[in-house]
Amino acid sequence: MSKWGSRLRIWTEWPSTRMEAKLLIVFVLLILLPIALLTLFSAQRYTQTIESNTVSYASELTDKMISKLDDYTVDMKKISIIPSYLDEIQAGLKLSNDYYAKELEAKGSLTDQAAADDTVRLKIQRKIESSIYFMNNIKEGTSNVYLFDRYGNPYYVIKSGGVRSDLSDYYGNWKQIAHEANGKPVLVSTQEVTSVNRKHYVFTVVREIIDKSYNPIGIIAVDANISVITNIVQDLDATTHGTTLILDEQKNVIYDSEQKYLLQNLSENELLKQVTGTEGSFHIGEKGQSQLVIYRKSEVSGWLMLISIPEKQLMSAALRTRNYTTAAAISTMCLALVISLITIFALTKPLRSLVKVMKQVQSGKLDVIFPFKRRDEVGMVGNAFNRMMARIKSLIEDIYRIEQRKKQIELESLQRQINPHFIYNTLESIRMTAVINDDPEVGQMVQLLGQQLRYSIHAGSEVVQAELEWEHLRMYMELLSYRYGTRYSLKLPEDPAIGKIEVMKLLFQPIVENAINHAYDEQTGDLVISIGYMQAGADQYFIVKDEGSGMDENALLRLRSMLEAEEMPEYEGRGIGLRNVNERLKLRYGVAYGITVDSVQGEGTKVSIKLPIHPKQGGILL
Repeated sequence: MSKWGSRLRIWTEWPSTRMEAKLLIVFVLLILLPIALLTLFSAQRYTQTIESNTVSYASELTDKMISKLDDYTVDMKKISIIPSYLDEIQAGLKLSNDYYAKELEAKGSLTDQAAADDTVRLKIQRKIESSIYFMNNIKEGTSNVYLFDRYGNPYYVIKSGGVRSDLSDYYGNWKQIAHEANGKPVLVSTQEVTSVNRKHYVFTVVREIIDKSYNPIGIIAVDANISVITNIVQDLDATTHGTTLILDEQKNVIYDSEQKYLLQNLSENELLKQVTGTEGSFHIGEKGQSQLVIYRKSEVSGWLMLISIPEKQLMSAALRTRNYTTAAAISTMCLALVISLITIFALTKPLRSLVKVMKQVQSGKLDVIFPFKRRDEVGMVGNAFNRMMARIKSLIEDIYRIEQRKKQIELESLQRQINPHFIYNTLESIRMTAVINDDPEVGQMVQLLGQQLRYSIHAGSEVVQAELEWEHLRMYMELLSYRYGTRYSLKLPEDPAIGKIEVMKLLFQPIVENAINHAYDEQTGDLVISIGYMQAGADQYFIVKDEGSGMDENALLRLRSMLEAEEMPEYEGRGIGLRNVNERLKLRYGVAYGITVDSVQGEGTKVSIKLPIHPKQGGILL
């Protein structure tokens, strides 16, 4: 068989799929699926193109921003080297070093500044600060230039923004890093400073000042306001509608356009764990709030710049185009789907009507006719179906009459075999004879047997309250006690509400009798038989348990097989009474109900009786 022949056979032998579904699957595969895939592919390609172009454009802007920042920091470093070439500054710092060295030597400390020579100090200050004024105005954006001699005495010129009030706090650190750099400039990350009662942020370049003899004579610190970076970056943020984050090599935040992370160290931040290499991009955040992050690292300063662009903003144009395309595709598919469904249902309507009639027959309703009006293939099938149903109804009526007659003959045969009233009257005569002969025990036993016989043959409803069944069980157990004493005992539910539940007549006695005949074990002593009750959903259960010898697995399997067999085996060692109860339950309530047996050898047997909760009872809440 060819490949196409095999596929056709699979299609025609697919019984679980309706004809409408098959036609709809063909429509989806040939029209809807290609349109949907084409729309999806186009939208994804357009989105990827937008993102790729944005990354390229933002990367180009980032390179320009980093280049501007590098140029600015290079200029700051150039300013920091000026003192090493100006004789006036070097001479001033040497005078300051000599002056404070003599003061230290003379007084042992530099704490008593009031006793110093004001004239000498003023001369030194003017000599140094005249050059500082020049350096303060070389580069736009620099806040202040600070010079320190070897003893930490600061020299500066006050600008409009004021001077830092925390020089003494930073001097020790500046001196150490400048000394370790051996005359090279060091870029210090952003700091929060206070001047003229206001706070602002600056970053600093520090360098050790070396004289012509290569001896350190002090340090220089060049401050630049963070607004310098803001002026450079704000155009980038305005273009990308995103935010910018700049970090130094120790992952300290130099600049944050949102000012959420300033002065923080982000070395443990999840964002930085995705940064690999000197440049690249990645996505962060959950769907709906995700962002595209583009990063570049400066080769000059070592600063890392990260630009976060909200994808919602980035893809707004792409989303609009995609939505328009998707809406057009969905509209086209919906129109095609409506037209196809109308055609499909018009073609399959007669078949659906025939299937509906067949399902009514399947549920037991045989008095149905398929109203065919067409002379096509469906009409021919409908005509044949009507003739078939007429023949089936005729056969069922014949079989019903035969079965009714058969049951009537069997009942008459049973009635002829035994006359229960005659037996009951005879037992009553025997009881009276025992009483006359002063044998009350025999009389009582015969009376109990007669009462049980009367209960079993009593005319009326086959459904009784459970308490009547239990009274019948008590008489049965009392009758057994005359022979076996206290060997057998019975435990019944104590809740009186359970006794009002209607059950099938002679439901429990065959089960209890089966336990007495087969479960007693002389090694374990007396046999206790208990009856319990429970509910589960719309069903209720009576559980008859004994603590007797139980059954092995093979015996249990044989018993279960006998209970489910369609015909009663000619001989079975046990379970005939159980089979009788099981069949009666299934005949009265349906095949879903009956008894189940569980047993473990040496631990006893449990018989579960499953009954429906009668609507009028509504169940018993225990």
